[in-house]
Amino acid sequence: MIKAYNVLTKNKMKALTVSLATFLCSGMLNTASAAHPSITPQTIHSLSVLPDSEKQRIGERIANVEAEIKRLFPLLTLEEKISLVHAAGKFHIPAIERLGIHEMWMSDGPHGVRYEIDRDSWAPAGWTNDYSTYLPPLTAVAASWDEHMASLHGNVLGAEARHRNKDLILGPGVNLARLPLYGRNFEYMGEDPFLASKLVVPTVKAIQANDVGATVKHYALNTQELNRIGVNATPDERTLREVYLPAFEAAVKQANVHAIMGAYNEFRGTNANQSEHLVNTILKGEWGYQGVLLTDWNVDINTYDAAMNGLDIEMGTDVASFDDYFMAKPLLEMIKNGKVPESVLDDKVVRILRVQLSIGMMDKQRLSGERNTDAHHQDARTIATNGVVLLKNDNQVLPLQANKISNILVLGPNADKRHGFGGGSSEVKALYEMTPLDGLKAKLGDKVKITLMRPASSQFMPIPNDYLTTRHWTGTPSWQINYYQDAAMTQLASESWIADPQFDAKGQTQSLEIKANIKPMATGNHSFNIKADGQVALFINDKPLISPSKAHANKVISKSMPLVAGETYAVSFRYQGDKQATLGWETPNSLNNSESEYLAAAKKADAVIYFGGLSHADDRESIDRPNMVLPGQQDEVISKLLSVNPNTIVMMIGGSAVEMPWAKEAKVLLWGWYGGMEAGNAYADILFGDANPSGKMPITLPKKLTDTAPIALNDYNAETSRYSEGVFIGYRWFEQQDIEPEFPFGHGLSYSQFNYTDMRLSSTSIRDNNSLKVSVNITNTSKVDGAEVVQLYLRDMDSSVPRPIKELKGFDKVWLKAGETQTAQFTLTQRDLSFWDVKSNNWLAESGEFEVMLGASVNDIRLSKKFDYQATK
Repeated sequence: MIKAYNVLTKNKMKALTVSLATFLCSGMLNTASAAHPSITPQTIHSLSVLPDSEKQRIGERIANVEAEIKRLFPLLTLEEKISLVHAAGKFHIPAIERLGIHEMWMSDGPHGVRYEIDRDSWAPAGWTNDYSTYLPPLTAVAASWDEHMASLHGNVLGAEARHRNKDLILGPGVNLARLPLYGRNFEYMGEDPFLASKLVVPTVKAIQANDVGATVKHYALNTQELNRIGVNATPDERTLREVYLPAFEAAVKQANVHAIMGAYNEFRGTNANQSEHLVNTILKGEWGYQGVLLTDWNVDINTYDAAMNGLDIEMGTDVASFDDYFMAKPLLEMIKNGKVPESVLDDKVVRILRVQLSIGMMDKQRLSGERNTDAHHQDARTIATNGVVLLKNDNQVLPLQANKISNILVLGPNADKRHGFGGGSSEVKALYEMTPLDGLKAKLGDKVKITLMRPASSQFMPIPNDYLTTRHWTGTPSWQINYYQDAAMTQLASESWIADPQFDAKGQTQSLEIKANIKPMATGNHSFNIKADGQVALFINDKPLISPSKAHANKVISKSMPLVAGETYAVSFRYQGDKQATLGWETPNSLNNSESEYLAAAKKADAVIYFGGLSHADDRESIDRPNMVLPGQQDEVISKLLSVNPNTIVMMIGGSAVEMPWAKEAKVLLWGWYGGMEAGNAYADILFGDANPSGKMPITLPKKLTDTAPIALNDYNAETSRYSEGVFIGYRWFEQQDIEPEFPFGHGLSYSQFNYTDMRLSSTSIRDNNSLKVSVNITNTSKVDGAEVVQLYLRDMDSSVPRPIKELKGFDKVWLKAGETQTAQFTLTQRDLSFWDVKSNNWLAESGEFEVMLGASVNDIRLSKKFDYQATK
């Protein structure tokens, strides 16, 4: 008997395999949607029911996994075992052909299978058949507050990964939106641990029903990109358990996830991938996790700690040879020298075999998947539509009526922007992508005149990234910025990337170079303009255009030169000083409309729609945003539009909160996230009433950055994240500090109105492990069919430790026809009542009074009742 096999008892292992087989064979994805009006027969046909014979075959395969492990394992040599625990290419671990073990391939893809990468480098493989369905990112799923949307998302992702011959898809991500500046917020499921926990389970199950392993990431506490590899996360144990681990725990215990990816950051002084506490004690010990833990790419590990503390697969270490990975030759030598027991390696290999066998890698009749089907594209549209949040709709400006409109003015940086190919490892090579402008044109055809304008700001603006050919590795047009130790700029100190050629030294003297390649759109004289305070210089193709000069903030330095359309020019902008510097230009064919021009058009238009927000120049892996201000002087433009046309419709697109100083003046405001390949169609459906908005905010929208906990507590830096706010993340912080947000967590309007009546508790007093049933009647009092997300918040009235005023502990999305009444139902368990007790190192529900609150958002509580809980001492 091999030691690694006995991590679980036979009974536990039997329960695990039976639960996997039950899910695969139950057809639950299909039966669940039948009673759910948000998923129509037109939107669920991609979730096909497997034939009974296929269900039986897969069930038998799953049930036979452990027996097959016992057969294969003794046949492996030590060197073959070592080969399985580290990469043999950028995205795979090797085959052992003599035993029929195939290469195990992974792919990025939280919201679409990434385009093909070369086997041994980051270069695109150049395939012409690696297009995938570009799904809305998981923020949109979270905004739907709908487990069925999570299932749809997971099913498309799993089916397309399988069709691309991938074995593990590197998603979903469940790190929480603690910091609005965090570059990867758009990939994840919002700020609340309960919401993320409820949505990750159907996502994982749906992925894995396609014979593909899901990879939940990043375990744990990856909540900033600032020095993401070196920053040390040091939350207290209660904060760790209550806030940052529940979604991972749910993925393990409820969804039997096959893979988990570790985080880049350190945890209490060592990399999270090799943390004894996170991995062996909690993940594999307390939770009984039987899958694999794999690294992200280029993490800071070492051989001994990684091996001994539970890391199973090492991916992407930056060394010359795959044999030089920490868990390659170095681990082999440690085992041969007796420094690491071979049983430690055995456990890793058994886990890898378990995953491979569970997803059918050695099954000749493995599911084949499908990709870029009409059904998958419709699913993308359904998810995007359900994720749109209507934040304001004063005077019922929306929905628009096409028969009463003859001309529409469309403006904003996101009106005709595509977002799929950007953001980092989540970039997708979409077959197509419908922009908001495309969606409006498809909806209205030739019946309505649609005019697109690009407003010019009155401020001195940097060169737009439309002209850039330089790309950050995340796929985003960017400028490289080099910082130097000396004024002569000969000693490079560090390098990074920025979205625009502008810089604010904030009082600290800097010597830097901002450079990129640009491609003009017209032939003729181009005037390069510098506005700065300090020493500046400008080089084009390494030749000086503006010699080193002293610049003053109140004077623009300009120099013109002829450029040829379509040719590429290397631009180098150099600055020395302690204030601000911006490089702009004037071109023969300006992309922008003057202020007088766009405001005059806004006055005349029947409808004005501004698509603003962020792009993947702002929301992207590896870099946090510098602030919460809308880029490109959007605040100025929106304010001026609202002043001449108060009915201007403002739609924000992006994955993180932004400051909106004009929000009170706006009558109509929507949030659309990044909507995937069908974004434009989904947005048009909402704007014109072909779909009724039902999304709710999965994050708090602050009025200003300084209102947020990490900034207010001075806990955002490159060295240590203390998580000083404790369990008071997001809305919990705002309530504790009595800070009014711009829009609260859970907020979202509809074209319908809903009434809450007859709240009922199954008992006014419960004991120990007894559950409490909660129900409420919801009536659609309008003439429009729609959906309401009923949210249940809980308050511990007698706690011995500080607890949030409200904690989300349930939600139910109820779909109602006009005038219809349905009952929303919830169940509260002992775990829901509990906090993490650091004295007993366990969950604790204390005796006392609790309040159950039901509402339409955390700040819109409609009904409440109290009950007593008595724990046996």
